[in-house]
Amino acid sequence: MKTCTSCGMPMLAEEDFSGSDPSSDLCVNCGQGASTRGRLVSFAILESKLGKADDLLEVMRENLRQTRSLDGVTDAFISQSPENPNIFFTYSRWRDRAAYDAVQAVAAADKNPAITEDIAEFLVGEPLFGIYDVMD
Repeated sequence: MKTCTSCGMPMLAEEDFSGSDPSSDLCVNCGQGASTRGRLVSFAILESKLGKADDLLEVMRENLRQTRSLDGVTDAFISQSPENPNIFFTYSRWRDRAAYDAVQAVAAADKNPAITEDIAEFLVGEPLFGIYDVMD
């Protein structure tokens, strides 16, 4: 499996690659022309407990719907590994760091953690999170 050298997104299908070119080192979200959609990316890699992948995905889809409606989000999606259906990758692209920080400040003020109780019960361990500035 190849991962994007910019954001770390797993690139599993041809359409995941910049320009649908499997030889590209960048994903569709970080490749040529993508920088106009946002200057900051955030991601999480989560692993569900055995038998809980469908439950986790259901909660993640609701979270994704909410994420897409946030001010400053230009793109967001969930991916599921075809090799291990218990592994999920979430990705969101933000207009800029200020938009991301504003949403995080509201979540912190509401005591709304990134991993809520509705999702934590389905996870094997702590998710891997990342935040990256889009450079090019």
